[in-house]
Amino acid sequence: MTMHATTADRGCADRRTLLPSRVRPALSGLALLAATAVLAAACTATEGAATTEGGVYETVRDRGELRAGIRFDNPPHSFIRDDEWVGFDMDIAEALARELDVELDPVRVDELTRISFLQNGRIDVAVASMSQTIERHREVDFSETYFCANQTFLVRDGEVAELHDLAGQQVGVSRGSHSLGNWRDWLTDNGYSFDPDLIVEFDSKEAAAEAVQQGAIAGWAEDFTILTGFARRFPELTVLDESIGSKLDGIGVPENDSVWRDEINFALQRIIASGEYDEIYDRWFGPQSDTPVPPQCELEVWPVG
Repeated sequence: MTMHATTADRGCADRRTLLPSRVRPALSGLALLAATAVLAAACTATEGAATTEGGVYETVRDRGELRAGIRFDNPPHSFIRDDEWVGFDMDIAEALARELDVELDPVRVDELTRISFLQNGRIDVAVASMSQTIERHREVDFSETYFCANQTFLVRDGEVAELHDLAGQQVGVSRGSHSLGNWRDWLTDNGYSFDPDLIVEFDSKEAAAEAVQQGAIAGWAEDFTILTGFARRFPELTVLDESIGSKLDGIGVPENDSVWRDEINFALQRIIASGEYDEIYDRWFGPQSDTPVPPQCELEVWPVG
């Protein structure tokens, strides 16, 4: 995989008439044709939108590059392997660039800079496993949900059997992760008090997993998909099958630019309708992948309105 979108067949050249099974709603007959028609209309709108005045979309088209903030330490979503940037989010960013008919310029971000870089204009989008929360929506805008996951804990096998065993124990979360709020809410909803002194925040996911392995913390809360990969690497660790809550990832975009947000959504809809989304998901989370996790929600497909 290259770091630039160089596929010659870009834009809306491949317009499939059927929606992939994973995201297909219960449509038939005229309803299915209508759903397909809205995607074709979105393609037409995108192809002629280069004359849009002002905003990020015009800037991206003029520049010929999509500056996408992508994390580099978050397998299998995005990480460095053999000196190459790979992962689910990387593939999604490349697909977006192809749909927009521009090159991809990946920019390294972390849990904090993925928002600040959007705010100061250093990136055009954040394809960075960023879950949508009310507080984040006060700072940036989001596309529709393009990935969702349950969150739970990585623990030492045989020492922690259920979430209740972690109440009152020191646990870890990734810095800036929505898992902190989910764990706090799970504790209070189940009659436990939340003690911030029992929370250890980690800048590195590798360090968090090692802390669980070494017994420095009782568990590490993160996305089920991410924890599954670490559990396969560390046989003495396991992932609890209970959920503390879910996360709905959106592509971050600068605030108050509805034209740009629409173009990103139109591109996502085409990626889903063409079946490319299914291919990307299976590459990183399918049965033959290193982190086999069935889809944990159904993606949104817009009907004609």
